[in-house]
Amino acid sequence: MLLLILAVADLPAQTSPALAGDLSRYAYQDTRELVVLVDDAAALVEAQGEAAFAAFGKQGSRWLTGDTYLFIYSGDGTAVFHPISPELVGQNLISLRDIDGKPIIEEMTAIGQRPEADASGWVFYHWQDRTQLTPIWKASYVRKAVAPDGKIYLVGSGLYDIKVERTFIEERVKLAAGLLARDGKEEAFARFADAASPFTFLGTYVFVLDATGKTLVDPAFPNRAGRDMADFRDAVGIAPIKLLLEKLAQSDEAWVQFLWPKPGEVMPSRKLLYARKVVVNGETLIVGSDFFIATPIWMKVERDPSWPQDQPG
Repeated sequence: MLLLILAVADLPAQTSPALAGDLSRYAYQDTRELVVLVDDAAALVEAQGEAAFAAFGKQGSRWLTGDTYLFIYSGDGTAVFHPISPELVGQNLISLRDIDGKPIIEEMTAIGQRPEADASGWVFYHWQDRTQLTPIWKASYVRKAVAPDGKIYLVGSGLYDIKVERTFIEERVKLAAGLLARDGKEEAFARFADAASPFTFLGTYVFVLDATGKTLVDPAFPNRAGRDMADFRDAVGIAPIKLLLEKLAQSDEAWVQFLWPKPGEVMPSRKLLYARKVVVNGETLIVGSDFFIATPIWMKVERDPSWPQDQPG
């Protein structure tokens, strides 16, 4: 049972340029390769406009091989290139939603509405690939490209079951904290339970606690708000929420590492939890999220120097 997935928040329809092509932000090679692919394709569109599409459609090229392919939308949500589903080309798909109601294309086109010429971001959604009976999580990296004629295109590519990057968690938590500070509890909390929120993503959520560690909104346990999580213990007896509160007493943001079994598994796995404080009308709230590190607990991993040291290894 995942006790630390507590609340979901809504996201303005854009993601920060901090998640652009800075490869140092990504821990996993698959993520970095996807970002490079899309950024390079966007650069070709910026140089050649629609003439670049012909190269993107060549089977066996770096753009179209195996499960790797590009998709391109215009600024209004019309599909202009899709080698896997060419029947979509010419259709306006702005109303397309995933099984949870997430407005996929709307989120992508919002990236094109940002002022930066090279704006980029991630969109996470449930989608059914060609080998699965039920939808699974997909992550698409999308880059804005301004063609020589001034047309705006959204160039993207995606991966199923992508490894959760620490920067995904950090970025969503920061945006959620900003939403809560700007709109206040009543309006923000009303949107936290929406399954179509961009803050329900990759099998995790954003959570909200009060300053003592009690849950305020909890989509995993919607009828159990107010649970005291301060004494919750992980698989080896560490109290991650208590540790989090101690760290947040000294800082506006904090990371905590702990051990917990993945759903359906018995052996514990490493999790990282990130949270930050938000003051709303004088009340201190805690907004955060957690995720399983992709490597097994017994495997030595290259540690990010900013990771917490609460667990060995």
